[in-house]
Amino acid sequence: MSLFTAAMLGLVLSSSLLQLFVHWELVGLASYLLIGFWFDRPSAAAAAKKAFIVTRFGDFAFLLAVILIWSKTGLLDIAAINELAVAGGIGAAVLTGFTLGLFSGAIGKSAQFPLHIWLPDAMEGPTPVSALIHAATMVVAGVYLIARFFPSFEAAPAQVLDLVAYTGGFTALLAASLGLVQTDIKRVLAYSTISQIGYMVMALGVFGFVAAIFHLFTHAFFKALLFLGAGSVNHATGTFDMRRMGGLRSYMPITYWTFVIGSLSLAGVFPLAGFWSKDEILLDAWKHEKVLFVAGALVAGMTALYMFRAIFMTFWGEYQGGEGSDDDHGEIHGEPHESPRSMALPLLILAVPAVIAGFFNIGGGFSHLVEGALPDELRHGAPDIYGGIVAVSLVMAFGGIGAAAAIYHARRPSADEVRAKLGPLPGVVEAKYYLDFIAETVIVRWILNGVIQRAAQLVDTYIIDFAVDQFAESVRRAGDAMRRVEAGYVQGYTSLFLAGVVIAVVVIAVLGTGVLER
Repeated sequence: MSLFTAAMLGLVLSSSLLQLFVHWELVGLASYLLIGFWFDRPSAAAAAKKAFIVTRFGDFAFLLAVILIWSKTGLLDIAAINELAVAGGIGAAVLTGFTLGLFSGAIGKSAQFPLHIWLPDAMEGPTPVSALIHAATMVVAGVYLIARFFPSFEAAPAQVLDLVAYTGGFTALLAASLGLVQTDIKRVLAYSTISQIGYMVMALGVFGFVAAIFHLFTHAFFKALLFLGAGSVNHATGTFDMRRMGGLRSYMPITYWTFVIGSLSLAGVFPLAGFWSKDEILLDAWKHEKVLFVAGALVAGMTALYMFRAIFMTFWGEYQGGEGSDDDHGEIHGEPHESPRSMALPLLILAVPAVIAGFFNIGGGFSHLVEGALPDELRHGAPDIYGGIVAVSLVMAFGGIGAAAAIYHARRPSADEVRAKLGPLPGVVEAKYYLDFIAETVIVRWILNGVIQRAAQLVDTYIIDFAVDQFAESVRRAGDAMRRVEAGYVQGYTSLFLAGVVIAVVVIAVLGTGVLER
């Protein structure tokens, strides 16, 4: 955790693109190590490897972007690159390649489509790691990267920001739909994180610089609260499977109420923190891309639905037995109980900013603070809140909560009942739209284990091994030649000695007479 903290601080404080990239990689390394913290579990080891490999694709594109901008401009200073881009000193083709490389890096680190597949599996790591790294810091590093180079993105051809916006909007919808079918409470939060980061990326794509950073700010509080709440539930029940929970609100009132606060904030219910930042994103989407506004509104309803589905499955109904809880001394208990003070206190502390953090931008205070990083011509001032946007947002949020209550409050429908009503759709969603299957089949089996592995074998066999074998063969042949000379016969040694003397005398004579100088 100390390595990660140092790397993350280095990432956000770097003034050089190269320095930022180095800390970017260190953050990825620390994440890999922390995901695989329980390395004796095959699932944790596989998740760590998956996260490391998937993010390499984006990081490679990021590295190419660094090389491209340095080779064409000779600059690595971030402020200088942005100033040159705004001034029109970077060609459109170069700027397009540079920003697309940065965006590819952001897609990998921030788990956006199609490189989102690593984050749900990363929940194999300890829950405090998920709360810090996979909710509030590392996974939003991609959003920070785009925001840090936002002047360059605005100076690039318009299609670049269009790609950013639609990638974020599509990811938000995709992840929200996947969150609806999860039975692991941490995976619900993982897909929620992917979806909310999609919101932030979408906001940047529709010129919502302040809205994106403000949502990053508020999201850190309520999502960390929710992850720690999930850890508290696991401490009490010994499982993350919501099907084995139920009725916990009477056993764990602090965890329950703080989890409800975090969920309401995430759902964007007035006046909690998530309401203010989410509505600013919807407003920016309405101004620039109506299609993305519709997508954002749908995501708002789906967010409320899957979060309150999790609440009703976890805290309402009858307790389903869990897997046995353990207290501070490792003793197993059959009945759940509230977490100790050391775990409950952080929940209470985080619940406060989850409620009030949204007020920080009333009057534009947060906007002025954040937009100070932008050139004057790119500042848009404090955002307004439109009544129509607020109404749509709240209707979707309360609609999602109502739907969750109608479906899951009284009783839990079985998977068979859901499939009977909705047909094959739930199965497709549960299979993650077969995206993981495609990734494992196409990328891992065909490309990595097929084409790349075969190419590596050919290079190893016909280039590396061939060179080593030829060097060894040449040494052997030289040894054979020397062996003939060093045969152990005195006559041979004498003949060689005399031949050497004759050659030396001839050379000296030639040099002495100056024949070579004529």
